Amino acid sequence: MNRWDAVVVGAGPAGSVTAMLLARQGAHVLLVDRARFPRDKACSEYLTPETTRVLERLGDGILPAVEARAPARLTGMKLVTPDGTEAIGRFREGPGYAPPRPYAFALPRTVFDQVLVEGAVRAGAEFQEEVTVEDLVFDAGAVGGVQARQPGAGSRPLRARIVIGADGLRSVIARRLGYRRSGPPRRIAYSAHVADVQGVTDLGEMHIGTNGYVGMGPIGNGETTVALVVPASRAHPGLMHAEEFVRALNEFPKIRGRYRADRFTRSVLATGPFAQWSRTSTADGALLVGDAADFFDPFTGQGIYSALTGAELAARVVGVALEGSPRGPVPAGALASYVRGRRRAFAGKWVLERLIGFGVGSPALATRVVRRLARRPDLADLLVGATGNFIPAGRVLHPATLATLIA
Repeated sequence: MNRWDAVVVGAGPAGSVTAMLLARQGAHVLLVDRARFPRDKACSEYLTPETTRVLERLGDGILPAVEARAPARLTGMKLVTPDGTEAIGRFREGPGYAPPRPYAFALPRTVFDQVLVEGAVRAGAEFQEEVTVEDLVFDAGAVGGVQARQPGAGSRPLRARIVIGADGLRSVIARRLGYRRSGPPRRIAYSAHVADVQGVTDLGEMHIGTNGYVGMGPIGNGETTVALVVPASRAHPGLMHAEEFVRALNEFPKIRGRYRADRFTRSVLATGPFAQWSRTSTADGALLVGDAADFFDPFTGQGIYSALTGAELAARVVGVALEGSPRGPVPAGALASYVRGRRRAFAGKWVLERLIGFGVGSPALATRVVRRLARRPDLADLLVGATGNFIPAGRVLHPATLATLIA
């Protein structure tokens, strides 16, 4: 069979959940990825508290499977400035809001993504690994599939009524459509797993420096995931080596001496630059979801939540469109509600995320804000709750709140 209702390119959280939900609606779905699973990804490996509600909505034992395989629980976040000032925000209940659990999950992507892929297969999607998508196939001006290559099978077209690009930051689908855009700030992330890190607690940590920042937190079994994010101008191949990576970490005062190069349990991975997005998320016969549609700066840790939420929106709209236009590529007009839905779901988060992203690029501003948060734990909880997605971003973006933070 070489013709599908939907071909989903990329089996990360956005792609797997989109494929899962479409298959449950009766669509004939092919999910492909260029890697062999389970596979690692450069990621903070942090699931915000509100992600729990999304996983619960997926049913089919997805949430219990994640809980069983996620021994680490994060109860909040610690922010540290270049001069060592600390502020702690907790995932707490407040007036009019509450996290589904007073903690967030943290687990390796090798585990989390595998849970979701298996869920998609149980739902009826076909999954093919080591499939490299090289180009789009067009049908009378509309996307009608992809040209793909697989070891031992050569290059072949995979025809579909809609192609869903869930292939991440450097999305082939978005680039072939001519939609990809980029801008400042351009940052590169290097991430690793390290055992026996000193001083690790039930808090995630974000350390802001004069030339980048570090995010870290436990992922269970005595391991910590750590991500070093630097301006693209300071990125270099040496940071892929444990010794150089540790030297860079030691530039942060409250990290110095906590990591050992001989305790790395996974190779250093790199990704970026992050300031990339697509000018629109739909076309005739195509739709973008997850990082292929837009990016969230790693500092906010919202990437997985936004991928899952976007997948729910995509599957709902595409399912209706497939049923409503039974022949040929799905027209972009039938996908318009997806664009509107993304705007409603993410507009406040985009603004807050970009403010935070630019803020960490200004050590003086970051220090001022963290000092204020250290004196006002209620504001720290509010900010952490907004980036944890269980408090509306608008509460932090309210002019009075912003003024209090930066005054």
